[in-house]
Amino acid sequence: MSAFSNVVHGAPGYDKTANTSQKHRLGTKMVYSDGRTFYYSKAAAAITAGQVTMGTQTAADHIKDLAVVSGAAGANQVVITNGGTTAIVGSGKYTEDFATRGDYVDGYLFVNDVDGEGQIFQIADHSTAATGAAVTIDFYNNDTVQTALTTSSEVGLHKPVGHSVEIFDISDIDGSVTGVPTHDIASGEFFWAQTAGPAAVLAIASLVLGNEAYTCGTDGAAGPSLDNNSAEVRIGVVLGVAAASEYALIDLGIKY
Repeated sequence: MSAFSNVVHGAPGYDKTANTSQKHRLGTKMVYSDGRTFYYSKAAAAITAGQVTMGTQTAADHIKDLAVVSGAAGANQVVITNGGTTAIVGSGKYTEDFATRGDYVDGYLFVNDVDGEGQIFQIADHSTAATGAAVTIDFYNNDTVQTALTTSSEVGLHKPVGHSVEIFDISDIDGSVTGVPTHDIASGEFFWAQTAGPAAVLAIASLVLGNEAYTCGTDGAAGPSLDNNSAEVRIGVVLGVAAASEYALIDLGIKY
């Protein structure tokens, strides 16, 4: 089984490519010589250039507490029971065809409670499973269960970070901040979300040069800290201020 390269060394302009067909693994990192960093993502909705984005949660019945059928210490795979609402579509064994890969390939399985809790594994492949049916989860070659799972163990699934991103909405946070596109993105397109280095970001008027910038009450925009840890996320430091509804220059520090 081979793995796709997870780092691309790019040059200015590469970030402004988008396609309706997948070209890289979701989560692939691209870096420029000036330190700007991008991660390969897929848009769940149209996104305007410079808007802060967030990921979306996995299916509600897959988030946690899925039952384990088997997962012995040293095993390279586990078998779990699918939730009761959402079917899982699998793929051919270790396919490198993006169009036919399973729903959770390159995502994560983590043990959220009881025996083996705290372990996490990246998913190399998995079987198809109807609701309530058994699903086999395969890990990458060198990854194995360290502490045995039992039928009392509970696990959760999550798709790759960046699998389905949308504009950040402080009143309806669906996932972690995932970056800023450098050009307009159509729904369903695969694109590069910038996470580090200078970026033009939609802003509100009260940003201050040299101060930190955070998500705020304006969807997709950056603002100063409101000391509200339940809603705001630090995205970077202000390099150049702008008026309300204009675009400020922010030295992003979302993910390196």
